[in-house]
Amino acid sequence: MSIDKTALIIEGGGSRGVFSFGVIDTFIKNQFDPFNLYIGVSNGAVVLNWFLIKEKDCNLEKMLFSANKKYVNYLNFFKGKSIIDFEGIYRDGRKKFNPDPYKIKKNLQSNELYLAVTEAISGKADYLKFNTEKWFDQMIASGTLPLIVRKPSILNQIRYFDGGIADPIPVKKAYDLGAKKIVVIRTYEKKFTRTNKLENYLSAIFIAKYPKLSKALINHSKTYNECLDFIKNPPDDCEIVQICPPNRLKVKRDTIDHNLLKEGYQIGIDSAVKFMDNNFNLFPSK
Repeated sequence: MSIDKTALIIEGGGSRGVFSFGVIDTFIKNQFDPFNLYIGVSNGAVVLNWFLIKEKDCNLEKMLFSANKKYVNYLNFFKGKSIIDFEGIYRDGRKKFNPDPYKIKKNLQSNELYLAVTEAISGKADYLKFNTEKWFDQMIASGTLPLIVRKPSILNQIRYFDGGIADPIPVKKAYDLGAKKIVVIRTYEKKFTRTNKLENYLSAIFIAKYPKLSKALINHSKTYNECLDFIKNPPDDCEIVQICPPNRLKVKRDTIDHNLLKEGYQIGIDSAVKFMDNNFNLFPSK
């Protein structure tokens, strides 16, 4: 007999993920973790890994560490380099903060953690199950955006790109995996809907050798808004609760202003406290 699952999904968003860090740090502080299924996308995969390590003392510091011109430079595009050096951020951050994947494994116990990626050839979403030996490369793959990140992410001879392309908010995947209660940490306000940006079309041209991926990029706004439709109209046996900033964050994907990041982090804390006050009985402890 299958057991209904309770899922935590964390959306990506680059530096906007500082909001998500504020949320998960509040969860950790209050020992709030009723979940047995976790799915992270792009930067949300990174936040989710730190949530499962259960260290809250320097999570804001991690975002401030990565908010550095050393890692974000749009002129790099003309040099054939990555605009955002995700590998450099993760490599240097790994040395500084020493994340332990075996803590994730220990805290997961028998629960499931997936990192969403997009396959280059098929243009479809895949969900990499957490692996202590490959977790670092899995995180990089989940955040490898065309145009923004030049170095290919290849795992098991398959090239992957950012999971947000094919499944930006994997609520349907969580439901298909048996989740009947789903908490989604988003980095946009609740009323936000996606429209395609110029970047989508430029990326589609840039990656034209993968025609199905190129099509997925062009269809990204449709894909994103279909996720929102599922959230607003879930199946009768499923309940979905969103934790969103009350208004558009001042933090953008590539923000490196530390004051703005600190502000976004505090908004995450405030939003988490409000969520727990309103929903604590709905999500009993494991």
